[in-house]
Amino acid sequence: MQNWRNAACVALVSVLLIGTSMMADDAKHGHGALRETPNRLAGETSPYLLQHAYNPVDWYPWGPEAIEAAREQDKPIFLSIGYSTCYWCHVMERESFENPDVAAVLNEYFIPVKVDREERPDVDDVYMTAVQVISGHGGWPMSMWLHPDTLKPFYGGTYFPPENQGQRPGFTTVLEGLHDAWTDRREELEAVSERIGDSVQQRMTGNTQIAELQANLVDTAVSQLQATYDQENAGYGGAPKFPMPVHLDMLLETGWDRADVQASLKHTLDRMAMGGMYDQVGGGFHRYSTDAKWLVPHFEKMLYDNGMLASIYAESADRTGDGFHGAIAEEIINYTLANMVDPSGAFWSAQDAESNAKEGESYLWTPDEVQSVLVERGLGDEFEMVNRVYGLDQGTNFRDPHHPGEPPSNVLYLPDHPAALAAAEGLSVPEFHRRITAVNEVLLATRDTRDQPSTDDKVLTGWNGLMIGGMADVGRLRDEQRFLDAARRATDVIRDTMWSEDSGLKRTARGGRVADIDAFLEDYAFMIRGLLRLYRATGNPKDLAWAIDLMDQARERFWDDTEGWFDAPEGAEDLFVRGRSLYDGAVPSGTSVMLDNQRWLHELTGEDRWLDEAEATIRPMAWTLNRSPRGSGQAIAALHHLQRIAPDRFGGKAAAPPTGPVTVSVEATKSDAGVALLLTLDIKSPWHVVLPGDGSEGLMPMRIESLTAGVTADIQWPVGRRFDLPTGAFSGLQGQSTIQVDLKSTVAIPNSIDLSVTWQACDDQVCMQPVTRRLRVVLPVGSSK
Repeated sequence: MQNWRNAACVALVSVLLIGTSMMADDAKHGHGALRETPNRLAGETSPYLLQHAYNPVDWYPWGPEAIEAAREQDKPIFLSIGYSTCYWCHVMERESFENPDVAAVLNEYFIPVKVDREERPDVDDVYMTAVQVISGHGGWPMSMWLHPDTLKPFYGGTYFPPENQGQRPGFTTVLEGLHDAWTDRREELEAVSERIGDSVQQRMTGNTQIAELQANLVDTAVSQLQATYDQENAGYGGAPKFPMPVHLDMLLETGWDRADVQASLKHTLDRMAMGGMYDQVGGGFHRYSTDAKWLVPHFEKMLYDNGMLASIYAESADRTGDGFHGAIAEEIINYTLANMVDPSGAFWSAQDAESNAKEGESYLWTPDEVQSVLVERGLGDEFEMVNRVYGLDQGTNFRDPHHPGEPPSNVLYLPDHPAALAAAEGLSVPEFHRRITAVNEVLLATRDTRDQPSTDDKVLTGWNGLMIGGMADVGRLRDEQRFLDAARRATDVIRDTMWSEDSGLKRTARGGRVADIDAFLEDYAFMIRGLLRLYRATGNPKDLAWAIDLMDQARERFWDDTEGWFDAPEGAEDLFVRGRSLYDGAVPSGTSVMLDNQRWLHELTGEDRWLDEAEATIRPMAWTLNRSPRGSGQAIAALHHLQRIAPDRFGGKAAAPPTGPVTVSVEATKSDAGVALLLTLDIKSPWHVVLPGDGSEGLMPMRIESLTAGVTADIQWPVGRRFDLPTGAFSGLQGQSTIQVDLKSTVAIPNSIDLSVTWQACDDQVCMQPVTRRLRVVLPVGSSK
């Protein structure tokens, strides 16, 4: 707790430094000329860095030259991190980095450095951790100010407006204030940077103390994720909604035998593919939904999302026979092959969210535009159906928040499942699909004539591995040889141009030029993942052999017998901390994927070596997995399979009695509805348990679910007391409380059922981590429906 108090103090000191600068004179700098010749970024391979090559800012790429210049000139480094498809990165460039006045301040007082977060995830991880320590949140563009000697930050944030906005300082104000502080109060800034650096180092190195894996860890992770399930709109958590393939894959791999998991997963996959977050006309998923209904997307498209989601939809279709999910899997791959393939055969990284500085411009429609296109192409009779099928008859659903003068328009979406839409139109599903496909071809041809969002055409090794795996899975499960052929071409490109036996993998290339950036753990992990899936699909032994070679190379570069897997190679002079990520985000952590790779290598080769290495990988992860099981979903999925393969090595200890402030017991009884359960909670003072309802946002309200197929739990929630936390008031239970759970079933209730009970305990100041318990209840003899 003390470390986080220190971090809060660090942030407060930094804010005070900026606050005093806002009271200073607002110095004006003369306009400089826009560059006729490029700055130092012109020689880079990153499209993001090249976008800034003609800024009046005297940008450096991250590296020894910039660091040496900062030290020689005794100037702080201004570090700006973003990526080419980042909307707000473009905004800040237009407002500030293309502004000669702002550039003059930056060039005079700082050494400005640009980083593409996708090229240098190690640098991004360090300073994203720092900005979260400073401000409590993060994002891109990321703006950080670093001490030139230590590279530790003394202030940071994300997007800054060009001018002051109320109490929010403008970018020039921040620059002036930090320059004054560097000149007049350097010792204070140095103390701040040391404290921030200490907090970052502690957070990024993690806790590697030896711990036994808790019993029922897999069940706990699944139940914790299920507790966040949005029963109305699907997905796990609230708006904005990200697809989070890691969560979906964990549920698919670990919870498929649970009826509630299958139902939530199918609901989520359906709603994601029906919403505007999925490109109904061109295929492929956008980055995330800005709302809870998966309707209005943030329009960028990422290779990694689509590679992982292709695998998940193909696997769901294979297990359930769901034709809709199978079609989505194939459409994702067809979109990728049409839009994201480099001439070499490898895959490009992303597509932008905007055209002409307007987010989503090329994807939006009005009913009149759709009708005009269909009439022009001889499909005018289809308009009334299309009007209903794509939700155009429901009114407009999109208005550009950044350009309020633009008229409202529509993101195309499916108001219902395709089978239901087909029935409503009096069509068979194949006929409905044929007609919609014909419409989409016409709409896409017209859309392609519009100004298009830019494509980030760099090749990232790790992201290629994810798409190679997706194509291999869809090709195998959907029996599509051309998908397997495309995965093979990309694999050969990476092997032939971005890898050698001596120097290993490289991180990135563009236009046939390989950047001199050594690959990171995630590149090795994701590429091995793709190779193993391609080997499963084709049986080509060279894929398995290369995967093993890469495992050996990765071990030399990133493994430590005590600490486990590190994300970056040892000895990087441009990092003040060597991070080791164990939690999954938009992509899984490299450590988690390495664990899954070790599991797969054992299953494919039968060699115990890989079980030994998996045990070694888990050892320094155990404390983190116990603390937040659902935060490392890929590792949990791997552990699930390892426990099946070798329960004596990966099973964990037997369940121990709960040691927290809450104990729970349950007994069965009769009720007017048939069978009921009485759940009793004993809650030690001063703790209380959060109930569903107002005020529970951001907390984990209590959740009770049946894990038995065909049996649902109807909860009779008691009236709770109001409790106050610093974050707000909520309703909760204290002391001893009893909750009635009525059981409902469409079949005969079995002799016993399993319940999942999740709760979060809080006192007047803090809340503990959520806890999930799985309870088996023996029912009275003669129980009926």
